[in-house]
Amino acid sequence: MFLEIFDVEHGACALITTSNGKHVMIDCGHNSTTGWKPGVELVARGIWTLDKLIVSNYDEDHASGFPDLNKLIRIDAIVRNTTVSPAGLRFLKSEDGMGTGIAHFVHALEHSFSNVGPFEGDFGDTFFAFFRNSPGVPPFGFDDENNLSLVTFVMCGAHCFIFPGDMEKEGWRALLQNPAFVAYLSRVTFFVASHHGRVNGYLKEVMNLCPNLRAVIISDKKIGYQSQETVDDYRQHTTGCVMADDTVRHVFTTRRDGYMRFEVPLGSNLAYIIHEAAFAKV
Repeated sequence: MFLEIFDVEHGACALITTSNGKHVMIDCGHNSTTGWKPGVELVARGIWTLDKLIVSNYDEDHASGFPDLNKLIRIDAIVRNTTVSPAGLRFLKSEDGMGTGIAHFVHALEHSFSNVGPFEGDFGDTFFAFFRNSPGVPPFGFDDENNLSLVTFVMCGAHCFIFPGDMEKEGWRALLQNPAFVAYLSRVTFFVASHHGRVNGYLKEVMNLCPNLRAVIISDKKIGYQSQETVDDYRQHTTGCVMADDTVRHVFTTRRDGYMRFEVPLGSNLAYIIHEAAFAKV
C-alpha cells in the first residue's frame, strides 16, 4: 500500500493506492497558494477513477477541491457519515454558510450519489474501519460538523493510520464508549491529528489508548491555528521514527515537511519518504 498526504495548507487530502491498484482518497482539499488540486493531480498521473472518496468532515477545507475532482474524475462511491442527510448538512451549514466545495458536494449527494451502501470491495492488502457520532442533542448526539466527523482507520500489515477529521474532545469521549473503537486505537501506529492539530482536537485519553504509536502527522499551513501549541502534547505519546540521517522524528507537519509518501508492505517494516528526500525503515 502507498499512502500519500498532500500539502493543502489548512485542509486535508490523502491518497491511498492499494496492492491491487485501487485508489481511495480521504478528503479533497486544495492548495490555494500553489494552485494544486486533487483532480488535476490524478489526471496528471493517468488516474481517471477513484474507487472511493472518503469525506471525513463537512467543512470547506476538506472539500474545496471537490468541484474540480468530480468534473475530471469518475468517483465510484462516496463514503461519509450518512447519519447526516443532505438536508441536515444544509441545515448544519446554514449558520456559517457553505463554501463552493461543500455546496457542490451537497448537490452531488442529492443528485449523483444518493444511494449509499456498505463499504464493499477488494482492496488487496488494505483494510478500512469507520466510526462516527450521530446528530442529536448532546450528550447523546451532536449538532456541529466537527463532532460528526467520520473517523477512518486504514490498516495494512503491521501498521494502522487513523484519519479523524475534525473530531473534538466531546466527540472523542462519545466514541470512547464503543469498545470496538477503543480496540482499533490500540492498533494505531500513525495518527493524523484531529482538526489540523488544534487544541480542541487533542484528547489525552485517546492518545493514551494508542500504545503502538510511532508518530503524529499534522496537516496545516505555516501560520497554524494553534496547532503549534499541541506538538509537545502529541510528541509525548510517540516512540518516534528514525530518519535516514539517524535523527528521530515524532511529529510530521505539512507546513515543515510538505508532501509525504508512505510505503507500507505487508511485513512489519514501513518505509516513508518526506519530500522524497529522507528515507527510513521502522
